[in-house]
Amino acid sequence: METPQSVIDTPSLEGLVETGMLTLESLHPGGIDTTAELAKLCEVGEGDQVLDVASGTGESACFLAETFGARLTGVDRSEAMIHRATAKAQVRDVAARFMKADAASLPFGDDTFDVAICECTLCLLDKARVLGEMTRVVRSGGRVGMHDLYWQEGAPADLKRTLHEIEGEDPESLGGWRAMFERAGLVQVTTVDRSNVKSQWMRESRQRLGVMAQLELLAKVVKRWGLAGAWQVLRSERVLSSDSLGYVLVVGTKP
Repeated sequence: METPQSVIDTPSLEGLVETGMLTLESLHPGGIDTTAELAKLCEVGEGDQVLDVASGTGESACFLAETFGARLTGVDRSEAMIHRATAKAQVRDVAARFMKADAASLPFGDDTFDVAICECTLCLLDKARVLGEMTRVVRSGGRVGMHDLYWQEGAPADLKRTLHEIEGEDPESLGGWRAMFERAGLVQVTTVDRSNVKSQWMRESRQRLGVMAQLELLAKVVKRWGLAGAWQVLRSERVLSSDSLGYVLVVGTKP
């Protein structure tokens, strides 16, 4: 997951990941099941060249290579994530390579990939610019897809402000995401609401960590950022658990 410099070592859920305090492999709602659904919507197939923007730990890229027979290229701005993903691909012996790159200025020529995806990270980035870059590097007839948070209609302004201040995230509304894909020049835009997986994923993530690991994580947060930092992380978790935030998959086709 590609993270702005401003939240890499600040009290936030993203900060937990970037500092290595939280070590979950799949860092988005629904986990690998959501990745598989996105791949099917994008019609990923054997031998397809797939770009994973903000590839994070490399878990999704390795899964797509193993399961769909695709050839993956992952880009991320975090050197630590690139090393972690590269080591994982080597251990699992899959067709996946990773490189450090800016998602807003991808180091690839036009029409290079069959599919470009971004998982639960676009709302952290310069959305329109990154989506434009993803569209540019995909071949005609190829697909661009993502899954991410979206604001329900009438979501309170204070929740939006809190999420932006702590996590640096600015989700669109459901209609806003569709419009952004269309402005990028994509057609046949499809949206699939998966809001149910968000709360389930958060519960299951806590269960996987276990009570003792959660207590140890809290102690690490307090040691690094103090009680005020721990409170800020809890505030962020409450916003992300709110019914005002939904979760959606969006896929479009490049004409």
